[in-house]
Amino acid sequence: MAATTRIPAGVRIFLALGLLAGASAPDVALAEDAFLLPPPASLASISFFVDRNLGTTLRGALEDATRRLSDSRCQEILNDFADGTGRPLAENLRAIGQSFPGYLGLVLFYDGTRTEACEGERVLAWTTPGNRAVHVCRDRFEYWQRTSPGYVAAIVIHESLHTLGLRESPPSPGEITAKVIERCGR
Repeated sequence: MAATTRIPAGVRIFLALGLLAGASAPDVALAEDAFLLPPPASLASISFFVDRNLGTTLRGALEDATRRLSDSRCQEILNDFADGTGRPLAENLRAIGQSFPGYLGLVLFYDGTRTEACEGERVLAWTTPGNRAVHVCRDRFEYWQRTSPGYVAAIVIHESLHTLGLRESPPSPGEITAKVIERCGR
């Protein structure tokens, strides 16, 4: 008989919302290895879902990205890009009834250190278009968080665009990040 894990009510609600918003079964299965980072004081309604193995690696980047996403100039990035069907990302976000900063609380951040994508020396994080799970290359991400926190916040925003359906090549990863920095700052 399998051991029962008690999941706190807030996490159960979060997981249920994730299922309603299209989380895949593997995302939910990994939930036992994750925890919710408490929201930043200024954005008390947003909690972030972060793999326990990442510790507080993402805290600064998530808070900075959320702050940037609260600016209407930064939110224009949603009109700069479209998903694979040509639908603007702003429409995809409206379809789920979330603000861009609030949507960041629906993105799931996992430790991707042992994934093939994280073997690339320039990769800080990755996901597949339309999937809310972002895999973080922990050591590289931590390094860049210490040396260039604004750049790392731009990477979080870049990956959140992919979760809304943005594909790459074209545009290239560098073009996406450059546009994020242009709209949202570094």
